[in-house]
This record gives sequence, structure tokens and C-alpha cells, in this order.
Amino acid sequence: PTPMMVVRFEGQDNFVVEALNPSQQAALSSQHVYVGNHLADMFPTSFRAELIENCARCMKEKVPVRYEVGGGCINSERYQSGGCSEIVNFSEQELERRVMERTNELTSINRQLTYLATHDWLTDAYNRRHLLELATTEFKRASRYGLSLGLLMLDIDHFKSLNDEQGHSAGDQALKTVARAMRETIRDCDLLGRYGGDEFIIVFPETDIQGARAIAERLSSKLKDANLSVSVGLTTLERNDQMIDNLINRADRLLLNAKRNGRNRIE
Repeated sequence: PTPMMVVRFEGQDNFVVEALNPSQQAALSSQHVYVGNHLADMFPTSFRAELIENCARCMKEKVPVRYEVGGGCINSERYQSGGCSEIVNFSEQELERRVMERTNELTSINRQLTYLATHDWLTDAYNRRHLLELATTEFKRASRYGLSLGLLMLDIDHFKSLNDEQGHSAGDQALKTVARAMRETIRDCDLLGRYGGDEFIIVFPETDIQGARAIAERLSSKLKDANLSVSVGLTTLERNDQMIDNLINRADRLLLNAKRNGRNRIE
């Protein structure tokens, strides 16, 4: 980022440093305090007067001022200018607006990064790592308060053949179709994640086996319209379960049974 500082005007040739961005702090010196000091005290005598003169001009004319500067020494350390400096006069309201605008931009970028870090790029379901984090939280809550907890694992029937015969783009489309159908079927409180390949997991908080099966059946019925079918392993929290992996492993075994028993079924 471009080195930059915010300066407060306090009267005739009196400019006080309010803030420096990290690039400006690094360009000066990390071992000295500049905020609260007079701007002229920060720079070498060789271009101190010119700097103050241009700051005053910016305040008077209310237009940005650009001018060439050289290098120099600050507190016995070498300071290299970028060659061309710019001074801009902002009112307090304008400065607040720009700070808020930049803050909103950073918030939006952070939100996007968080989404990318927690979701599968193809299906928009949670990725495996984040799903397991959320599922573990639900497991602990259910165990502590004696609540029901359902878990479903499914995969797409004949997915490998679909990839081999129609290409991976067809396989990707099938994954997106199934993920969309699941999102349209489950409740807001349920957790949907891509576990790996064509396997998905849905966690059903405060849901018994009958409630989880009803959702699974609605999903299977919905996928028929897209000429797709899934095999499902369905389980709920049991007394001896110690971690979420116990439910996942049990659902995985039931899923294998569903595939062995002819696919397109719920075990």
C-alpha cells in the first residue's frame, strides 16, 4: 500500500500528525513515535519548509497538491521518498466518510474470505473441516442437554459411471443439483456439508430418527425430478457416543448397506 498519513491543521503552519498507515510507519521508522508531533519535526530540514508550504497551499486552495521530493534523514535514519508526494485536504466529515467506506470494503473482503475458507467452491455447502467443527459443537450441546441429534450421510448413485460416460462436467452438475435440492429440503438450523467426492453429510439438531427420515424421504423424492437418486445412511445420537465421529462412522456403515442392498434407499 502507498505510504500515507493523516494530519490535523491547527492554525498558521501548524500541522499535527494524527495517524500513519503501516507503510508510512515502515518508511519512516518503527522505533519513533510520530503521532501527536508536529509534521515539520518528522522530516529533514532540506525539505521541511517545502512540505509545510505545500500543506498550507492545500488548505488554502482546497485542492490536492502534488510535488517532487528527494530523500533525507529522519532521526538519524535514512528516509527514501517515493519521488512524488500528494497532499489532499479533507474535511472531518469527508475523512470520516472515507474511513467508513474503506472499513466497509475491508469488512466485505473479510466476509468473502471467511466464506471461501468455510465452504466448498463447487456446491456452496460447508467444506469438510468447517462442517466437522459445527457438527462437533452440536454434538456437545446435544450430549450436555440430553437433546436428540440426527445425522445423514449420502452419496449419488452411479456417480463414477456418470463421470466416466458423460464427463466430469456432468458429474459437477449432478453434485450442484443434489446440493441445491438438499438446501431446498432441509431446515435453516440443519448443517449441510460436502464430506468428500460425492458424499454429503447433513446434521439435524434436536431431531429424532423419524424426523430425520422424513427429511431424507422428501429429498429422495425431490431428486427423482432431476433423474438422480442417492443412497442414504441415517442415524441418531446414542447413549454411548463419545464424539461426532461415532455418528459419522455409523452413518457410513449404513450408507454402505444401502448401496449393497440395491441403492436408491435409506438405511
